[in-house]
Amino acid sequence: MPVTRANYDHRGGGNYGIVLHCHRLVGERLVYFDFNAQRQSWVIRDFMTNRQLSNNDSILTVAQIEEGADYDEYPPLLNVKNTSEWSSYLLLRTTAVFRLQNTPILSLPNPATGTWRNL
Repeated sequence: MPVTRANYDHRGGGNYGIVLHCHRLVGERLVYFDFNAQRQSWVIRDFMTNRQLSNNDSILTVAQIEEGADYDEYPPLLNVKNTSEWSSYLLLRTTAVFRLQNTPILSLPNPATGTWRNL
């Protein structure tokens, strides 16, 4: 499913961010994806497990990440350094989007996609 371009938000310095669901990368939860086309760099931040994957540690491309997304939404205006705010936001949105009655299972991200590092 193609990502909705209008859901990307310009974050300054050539960076664009979006909230995605990428089941094969992280399972049943939402993550924050940020990329910079000029620098050819990207990062997926899984705030609920405190992990991140970047182009430095993965062979995935922006196009592959977008192709693997089956849900996207406009991101909140939060600084990525505010990990607790992001974690809370994504937990609440994940439970709403997937209509979960309980807290999502927070298994670690898929290691086959690259080396996930701590935030």
